[in-house]
Amino acid sequence: MQLAVGKASTSAKLYNAFTSLTANILALGSPARAARYRYHRDLYRTYVAGELTGSNQNFRPRPKSADADSKRTMQTIIGRCRDQAQNNPSVRGGIRRIVNNAVRSGIRPQFQFRDKGDKLDTATNRAWEKLFSRWAGYADISGHDSFWAQQRLGLGHMWFDGGFFIHRVWDTSIPGVVPLRLELLERDHLDTSMDGVLKNGNIARQGKELDPRTGKVVAYHLFPEHPGDSGYTSMVQQSIRIPASEIVDVFERDRISQYHGIPWIVAVVMEAYDLEDYRAYERIGAKLAAAFGIFVKSNYADMGHPGIGIQAGETGENSNWPTTWDNMPEYIDPGRIQAVPYGADITIASHNRPGTQYEPYVKESRRTQSTGFGMSYEAYANDYTDASYSSARSASLEERLSYGGMQMFLNEKMNRKVAAWFIEAAWMAGLAPCSMPGFRTNPWPYLEAVSHQNPGWGWVEPLKDSQASGKKIDKVLSTYRREAAAQGYDWDELVDEAIDCEAKLTPLLQARAQNQQLSEQSNAEI
Repeated sequence: MQLAVGKASTSAKLYNAFTSLTANILALGSPARAARYRYHRDLYRTYVAGELTGSNQNFRPRPKSADADSKRTMQTIIGRCRDQAQNNPSVRGGIRRIVNNAVRSGIRPQFQFRDKGDKLDTATNRAWEKLFSRWAGYADISGHDSFWAQQRLGLGHMWFDGGFFIHRVWDTSIPGVVPLRLELLERDHLDTSMDGVLKNGNIARQGKELDPRTGKVVAYHLFPEHPGDSGYTSMVQQSIRIPASEIVDVFERDRISQYHGIPWIVAVVMEAYDLEDYRAYERIGAKLAAAFGIFVKSNYADMGHPGIGIQAGETGENSNWPTTWDNMPEYIDPGRIQAVPYGADITIASHNRPGTQYEPYVKESRRTQSTGFGMSYEAYANDYTDASYSSARSASLEERLSYGGMQMFLNEKMNRKVAAWFIEAAWMAGLAPCSMPGFRTNPWPYLEAVSHQNPGWGWVEPLKDSQASGKKIDKVLSTYRREAAAQGYDWDELVDEAIDCEAKLTPLLQARAQNQQLSEQSNAEI
């Protein structure tokens, strides 16, 4: 426990000295009494963070609930985060790198339906996955994005918006495709004016309607159109109450009292903005400095008058010397020898922008930002000039843990819920590839029969990593399926492909062996 002892103020030092002196005196008569005295006096001690004196005495943030802490400034926070995600190249590139690593071409479901013997039904699961893959291309109600693209889009919104909504809608216009459609909504659709106790007794928290007994969200009050759209700014919209069963609310809770997500880049957005602002001013300063090449000055105030400034012995129309300032050239041609008026002084402008501290400051700022992104400095700044192989490898492995956490987040908050919707919609539409007895009364064993295959990463050192992978399998510390999943592959699909390749290659290899044998016999006869 870090107490205000080592860094105590003068008053705290006096307090501690008095306590020790009194305890020592009491200990002469009763050590137990001295111990009790010392214990109760120590209760008045405080943490260093609780000191109200010194240079940090004005640092007194108020302990509020998570939503109250951001209620008044949320629009400003989101606006700033969106601006940096759009216009700051480092922030934009960092988010894209994260999305590419965590989602890439999509996090795909692996269905886990079982037969009557409680064994995985491979044929049924493959049929479900095929049905899902076809549906994924039509998942977006607008027809613009596939489900895989929606995963990428949603993860990006987590960084600069802090969350998004998925609205379940239906479309039966495409035969053979599960009629479930997804409408992704930005958090701006939430009617934040719905706040407080409602007429039905429920409690609204900035557009989210809660059950007062459990705190569970039972409905969302959403605008049908984006309130910031230029085509609807003049319209007065009425929010619509949508049951929670039709909405997937994707956000991350950092505190127990939190019902609204905070953008993931909130801690670095001002650092990123200030750095780009500083770099912009340095560019302006460098441009201004470069605009002035040579200054010509004189101590003669009347140098600009006609006839003043003529060099002795150099009068006449053919003189090479400028007679006034008006005759001085504005530009200097390469290799030109230029005469100047008598008494003129030449000063060449020195360009020292940006200064020597520019690069260290930019590097340190980006290192701070990379920490907020959960990335290495080298990856965030795209700067590997000072990185060794071992440090880059260590940083890469650490980043993968961060990407894996984001994959787990998407699977828990988005993918599993969408997969459950998909299974329910397929059953309702009569497109389920298998019979589902008892689904109407107890659907959960079916809705939960899904895992997800995340995109993996290749080995950093293929030879050493493959040997390590093989040893883990030999020691029963892993399996072929898990090692394949770590690479982003479905082991069952790899086995099927290997069997298919073997079946196709075997006749070719046999024919090649027969031809080789015939050729050898022919050569022997000759």
